[in-house]
Amino acid sequence: MAAPDVPELTDGEILSAVLAGDADRYAVIVKRYRRALLNLAYSYLGDSQLAEDAVQEAFLNSFKWLHTYDSRYSFRTWLWRILLNVCHRIREKGKKLPVTSTKLQASQGEDGCSPLETEVPCQALAGLIDRERRGQVLQLLDKLTPIQAEAIRLRFFGEMKFQEIADAQGIGLPAAKARVRNGLLQLAKLIQNTCQELSEEHAR
Repeated sequence: MAAPDVPELTDGEILSAVLAGDADRYAVIVKRYRRALLNLAYSYLGDSQLAEDAVQEAFLNSFKWLHTYDSRYSFRTWLWRILLNVCHRIREKGKKLPVTSTKLQASQGEDGCSPLETEVPCQALAGLIDRERRGQVLQLLDKLTPIQAEAIRLRFFGEMKFQEIADAQGIGLPAAKARVRNGLLQLAKLIQNTCQELSEEHAR
C-alpha cells in the first residue's frame, strides 16, 4: 500500500520553524532555491566559482538576518535581493562583466508566463542556455538596454514570475511583461544575426 503524499512545506512554514529554533530546516530553503540563484549570479558575474561564492554568501546572510524578514512580502524576492547585493559588491571589486541593475524592492503576489507573448524568442534563448552557451547569452545581454537586460536575467536566470519582476523593478505588471517581451525580441534579432555571421564565416 502506497504511503499518502506529504504536502510540501511552504516557505513560510519552513521559516517559522527555523525562527522557532529548528535551524536545520533552512537546508530545505537552500535546496529549493540554490539552482535558480546560481543561474542568476552567473548571469551577473560570468564566472562559475564567483557565482558559487556569491550564492553561499547570500544564503549565509539570509540565515543570519532572517529575523529582519517581513513575512508580509515575498521571501523569494527578499532572498534574491540579498544575492544581487552580494553580486554588486563583487562587481565593485572589478570582477568579470559589468552589472546592470535596479534595486530590488519587496514583492507581493505571483503571475505566470504568457507563452503567446514570448514563445519564439523564449525558445531561442532557452536553446542557447540548454546547449551551455551561456557566454554567448551574457554577451548578447550586454547589447540590450540595462533595464531590459535585468528583466531578462530575473525572468530566465532567476526564474522570477512577471509579478515578482514588476515588484522588483518598481513597475506595473504590464510594463514588466513588456520589458521581458521587448528584450526577448531584441535578443532574438541578435541571435539571428550571430548565427548568420557564423554561417558566413564558415562558408568562407
